[in-house]
Amino acid sequence: MQTEINRRGFTENFIERQHLKLKDLKREALDAGVENGYLHKTNIPEYPKPEFHVSLLKHETTGSALRGIRRDGGFRNPYGESLIWWSLSVGPDQMRDAETRLLEKTFPDRMEAEDPEQQSFLWRFATSPAFKETSRLGWYRFTFPLQEVLTAYRDQLCSGAQPIMRTYRTVLYSKEVMHVVLIHSPANEMEFSQYPLLSDSPDAVCVYRDGCFLWRPEAMCETHWYKLICRQRTNQLEAWSASSPQFYVWDHVAVAFHVGQNQVLKFPADQLRARLGFCQLDAVNYSATSENPEDFEDAKAAVKGLWPGWSGPLQVERSLKQTLTVSDIQLVLVGWAGVGKSSSGNTILGRNAFRTSRAAASPPSGRSRCCLQRGNVFSREVTVIDTPALPETSDPEVRKEIFRCINRSTPAPHAILLVVRLGFLTTHVEETVKQLEKMFGENVWRRTMILLTYQNQAEPDIQRHLKENENQLFRKVGNRFQVLNNNPHHRDVQQVWDLLFEVKEMLVNNKLV
Repeated sequence: MQTEINRRGFTENFIERQHLKLKDLKREALDAGVENGYLHKTNIPEYPKPEFHVSLLKHETTGSALRGIRRDGGFRNPYGESLIWWSLSVGPDQMRDAETRLLEKTFPDRMEAEDPEQQSFLWRFATSPAFKETSRLGWYRFTFPLQEVLTAYRDQLCSGAQPIMRTYRTVLYSKEVMHVVLIHSPANEMEFSQYPLLSDSPDAVCVYRDGCFLWRPEAMCETHWYKLICRQRTNQLEAWSASSPQFYVWDHVAVAFHVGQNQVLKFPADQLRARLGFCQLDAVNYSATSENPEDFEDAKAAVKGLWPGWSGPLQVERSLKQTLTVSDIQLVLVGWAGVGKSSSGNTILGRNAFRTSRAAASPPSGRSRCCLQRGNVFSREVTVIDTPALPETSDPEVRKEIFRCINRSTPAPHAILLVVRLGFLTTHVEETVKQLEKMFGENVWRRTMILLTYQNQAEPDIQRHLKENENQLFRKVGNRFQVLNNNPHHRDVQQVWDLLFEVKEMLVNNKLV
C-alpha cells in the first residue's frame, strides 16, 4: 500500500492495479500499518450488497470551471494533467432494478416478480455521497449517458478504435474507498500495460458489460441508520431502524479518462447544456474556498448567460428519496374567484387544459364542479384539479366533489396550491384560513403552498410584496410560496420546474409520501 498527499491536502493510501473488496483492503491496511478507525469497525448493522447496472456518468464542477468548460467546448483536467475524472451516477431506475435483482438472488424460489406487499427498501441504505443529490466538488453536475462519453472519446482520442478499460487502483481515505477504472486509447497501450484489463469476473467490484458498468458496492451507507431484515416466511427484505446508528466507510467507482496533458474531450454546446444540472454543496465539500457559494437563482442567471439561446429549465438534482417516493403528483388548485386558478393549471400543463372564462366555468346544471386534467410534465404524470372558487367550497356537496376528484385520480400524493393574485395578498385572509381548515382539516398546511400569480404586469418585486404583506397565510404554510407568470405568451418552463420541485420537497420533508 502506497501513501501520498493529493492536491487538496488529503492523505491517499492506495493499492495499484487492484479493486480490493473490504476484507482484502482491511488486511492490506493492517499489513501496511495504516490506521483507520472506520474501516476496522466491527459493529456495523447488516446491510444490502446489491449490483447496480449503471449507464450514466457524472462530472461535478464549480462556477469558474463551468465557464471554462463552456469556453473550451468540453472537459479537460484543471491542473494540466492527463486524466479527466468522472463517477458513476445511480438513478431511480437503477435503484429499482438493483432491488429486484437482490430480491431474486436472496429468494431464488420467489414466484412473483413483483410482490405487492414488498416495500421499496434499498434507497434507505443509499446514504453515502455516491448516491446523494448534493455535491462535494461544486454546484454544477453534468450527467451523461455512458455511451455518449465513450463514443466521443473513441472518435476524438482513439481514431475510431474502441477504448481500453483497465483496473487502475483502490484508494482509501478516512471514510471513503474509491475504486478507479482507467480508460485509455489503444495508442497508449504500452504506457498502461502494467494495469490489468477490467475483468468480467462475477466477484469483481466493477465490470463492464453490455454497455453498462456493473458495480457491486460493499458499503453504500455513510451512516447506517437502518439494518437489513430478511423475512424468509414472506420472502421479503425490509429496512428496520438501527438501534444505534453507526458511521462506516463508503465506497464508489471513479472513471478516469486518459486524454493527455491539456487535451479537451469535446461535446457540442447544446449537448453540454442538455446534460447540465444544479446541485447544492454537501456539508462536507472540497470546493474552492475562493469562490462565493452559488444559490439556485445565481446559477440560473449564470447558465442563462453561458447558453443564452437555450429555452429549457436548469434542473435541480433531486434526492433518490424524492424521486422514488414522489413520481407522479396531484396539484389541487384552491382560491377565490379571479385569482388565476385555471390559468395556473394551463401554465403548469403547458396547454389550454382549463377554460378560463367565468361564463364557461359553470356547467348547465348551475352547480360548480371540479375539473381534472392530466399531462406529462418533465417525464412525470401531473394531475391538476381546478376547484370551484372560495367560498363555494363551504357547500358540503362541493366538498364531496373535490374529494371525489382527488380520490378518482392517480394514486399519487396531493398538494394544495393556494392561488393568490399578486397585489391582493391581504384579501380574505381569515376567511381563507377558515375555509381550508374546514375543507381539508387543520393539518392541511403541511401540504399547502401559496402560488402567487400575475399575468399582464412587469416582473414584480416579490420580496417587496412579501415584506409589505406578511400575514397569517404565510405563517400557516411555513412561508412556502412560488411565483407563476400566467401570461400565455410567456413560455418560461423554468418556473414550472421550480414549482414542481418545491412541491415534491414539501411532501417529502413533511413525510406526506
